Amino acid sequence: MKKIFTYLIPAIFLGMLGLHVQAQQGLLRYADKKAAEENYFEAGQGYVDAYSKAPSFQAAKGAARAYGNLRDYQKAYDWWKNTVAFQEAGQEELLAYIAAANQAGQQEVVFAALDTMETREHEAIANLHLDSLQHWYAVGGNTGVKKLEGINSSNTEFGWVKGAQGRAYFSSDRGEAGNRGRNSVRIDKSYKYYTQSSDWTGRNFLNIYSVDEEGKISLFDPPLPDVFHATDPFPLQEQEVLFYAVTRDIRRPQNYEVQSEIYFSRLDEAGNPLDFVGLSVNSPLEYGLKSPFVDEAQNRLYFSSNMPGGQGGYDLYYMDYNADFEFQTPVNLGPLINGPGNEIDPYIQDGKLYFASDGHVGMGGLDLFVSDFKGDEFLGVKNLGLPFNSPQDDFGFFETNDDKVLISSNRLQSTGWDDIFELETLELDFLARVLACDGTAVAGPMEVKLAEGEDKTNVPVEKQGEGLFQAKISPEEDQQIQISKAGYFAVQDKTITSKGLESGTLEKTYQLIKIPYQTAVHVDLVYYNLDESAIRKDAESALDRVGELLRSYSFLNIVVRSHTDERASDEYNEKLSEKRADAVREYLGNYGIAGSRIEAEWLGETELTEDCGEGVPCAEDRHQLNRRTELLLLAFPEVGKSYQVPLELQEVDLCDVSNMQLPTELPTIYFGFDEAGLSLADKMALERVALMLRNMVQRRLAITGHTDSRGSASYNEELSKRRALVVKNYLEGKGIASDRLVYEFFGKTKPVNDCDEVPCTEEMHRQNRRTELQVPSSSLPNLKKSWSIEK
Repeated sequence: MKKIFTYLIPAIFLGMLGLHVQAQQGLLRYADKKAAEENYFEAGQGYVDAYSKAPSFQAAKGAARAYGNLRDYQKAYDWWKNTVAFQEAGQEELLAYIAAANQAGQQEVVFAALDTMETREHEAIANLHLDSLQHWYAVGGNTGVKKLEGINSSNTEFGWVKGAQGRAYFSSDRGEAGNRGRNSVRIDKSYKYYTQSSDWTGRNFLNIYSVDEEGKISLFDPPLPDVFHATDPFPLQEQEVLFYAVTRDIRRPQNYEVQSEIYFSRLDEAGNPLDFVGLSVNSPLEYGLKSPFVDEAQNRLYFSSNMPGGQGGYDLYYMDYNADFEFQTPVNLGPLINGPGNEIDPYIQDGKLYFASDGHVGMGGLDLFVSDFKGDEFLGVKNLGLPFNSPQDDFGFFETNDDKVLISSNRLQSTGWDDIFELETLELDFLARVLACDGTAVAGPMEVKLAEGEDKTNVPVEKQGEGLFQAKISPEEDQQIQISKAGYFAVQDKTITSKGLESGTLEKTYQLIKIPYQTAVHVDLVYYNLDESAIRKDAESALDRVGELLRSYSFLNIVVRSHTDERASDEYNEKLSEKRADAVREYLGNYGIAGSRIEAEWLGETELTEDCGEGVPCAEDRHQLNRRTELLLLAFPEVGKSYQVPLELQEVDLCDVSNMQLPTELPTIYFGFDEAGLSLADKMALERVALMLRNMVQRRLAITGHTDSRGSASYNEELSKRRALVVKNYLEGKGIASDRLVYEFFGKTKPVNDCDEVPCTEEMHRQNRRTELQVPSSSLPNLKKSWSIEK
């Protein structure tokens, strides 16, 4: 008995195995038949059932192909993954697996698998281009996508368009119309149906729906009879006319396929169809027409068709028409637009043709492309990249009158088969205007650097015109900009932010100011004894002031110009003036001022302020005026060097260089009783004033003469005039233009001490006998405070 079981058990096992094999083979034959009929819904289930009976390469590959055709990308990826695990899998299966991984959003799998490939070119992934994928995935788009509110469902919705009357239209299989039975929907969106009774996808027919301005959704039922699928609505903007595609029930005794046609209907005020007219080129048993778009400005209908004579698959065509909607012969858009695959959904806006294609290099499935055109000539095709496109199907580009862009896609974010998405701005426009001091645009080249975020990521900037720059910035981020131009102060703004800015353009205006190279901001004089170069006691306060300024402000340098009187030889005097310059340099060295910031000139007797030349008799006080060193403190001394606006001058209007010049303490000239002459001390003080006016040419000087209260009014008025004029004439003699000197005289009417009220001492009378000097007040009274000195 044991022997009987020993023989029976293997036989039973082999018999059962044979039954499994027979069952699997039967399921595979059934699945293959359904795949040949393009009934991928039942084919896919058949392959899965066969695989469950006995896992095999044939069943896994069949299921992967079926689910790929059904656009179930995750299942297709899972089954291709099973397929490549078999030893029979070759290069073709591995490439198909990579394409499926891309469509399922498995980017890491894509690049890891491609790195192991011997070749990147194969018909199995003809439109999957590694370099392009790496570029698109690495570079984020300027926008994101969000589902269109109130439209999408768990079914399929696509092709959202809007007419001028406010009604919008889209296609969906969310419900059945009338008593139609279910029928097939081809995945390539050709909307074919077949006579085979088993050929269906398990989905409802496609219908057209309208949306009014209140958001109410209504079925648009085309008026022609025996319609299965109704899709691709396109409303005219200037007339109540709607174009659309339909697939009709055409009965024939034998097996056949019916393809879509294009019709149009005139609408009443409520949007209901009044009639229907089919295009004369409709031939549903031979080829299909779909995706109508009407360019009303050109009286031209664009559409997609697989009619004979095309480039391959569905191509884009146009037909011109007249006012009576009589259409001319179709014109193919040519090989630049139409590739070996399918091109659908033409849309024209602002001289650009948008369309969807699986025949150009893309990210997977249908991608959106754009082409500029002039007349009937197209100038190139560009993939719109992320986020317009995804590894799945992306099509149905439409732009509304308020600049909203909508697309249709079955990307992984989709709720149903296809969803309608609205592109939302993830980047905002930034516009920078760069103006000169006179308010005009700064011309010529300049460098503009824009950065954003904590990591200071560089943002590309494009020049839009003279002094006008544009960039795309991220929302809810902080930005900073730096603008540089040779010979101008660089501008830096770290206060830019897009936080709280939901839309529109962030505009900024900046002023670019020429660097006032070698502008004198402070001047002074120091004097010397005869034949000496030692610094006198009365010169120390002036040099101390200069030393403090140089130590406090790195953008200042000094020019030291030393002179002698004319006595002694030229050679001797040049050497003596050099010693005097060296003495100043040494004195300033005590403040830590580098020698490179001190420019010394020794001029000997070549620039006399008093003409005491050979044969000219001169008093000693005139010789004293020649024995001097001029101290010129210059801001921004290196011509051509780039400077930032110093911190202490950031609140100063540097368009007027006089605003950056330090206020000068001007002397008051006092006179003896009934006198109008100048003493040596007065002349030394006025030499400083003349030096200031020669080096600060924007400044003017107000001179006012006064007397004490003794004497008649008329006499004192004339005396005050002479006192004002003696100062004015002295400065004019030093080369100061007369129109920069304004003088007035007030006699005894404006005393410092009112001697009519109280008895005045002689000193008080002396204070009244004066000529006052004033520079008109600066527009920035806090300038002294800005130039504070550290002590």
